[in-house]
Amino acid sequence: MEINLKKNADAFVISISGSLDIYTSLDFKNFLETNIPNQPSNNLHVIINLEKLNYIDSSGIGMLIKQLNYVQELQGKFSIANMKPAIEKVFKVAGLTSYFQTIGEDEYREKYAV
Repeated sequence: MEINLKKNADAFVISISGSLDIYTSLDFKNFLETNIPNQPSNNLHVIINLEKLNYIDSSGIGMLIKQLNYVQELQGKFSIANMKPAIEKVFKVAGLTSYFQTIGEDEYREKYAV
């Protein structure tokens, strides 16, 4: 797994490539919690870009939920962008499509792609 961070005026965009699974989910947690401010802020917006994510398992989904809760505790907003159809199917099967705010490809490109 590779993780990259880009910050623009509106958001912290964290891009994940490879797999988010039992072996990599703690790396993701540590990266996010190290690289975003841990002070409550209404202006905090974290976007997880899954454009290059090839695989996710239940540990990865669990970690996304934990990080969603972490960001919400900081009064921030947490979104997922650019899910591939196979990844989106996992979210649908797990009943999580309404749990996460998602950003479509066009909106992501227009507002957050650097």
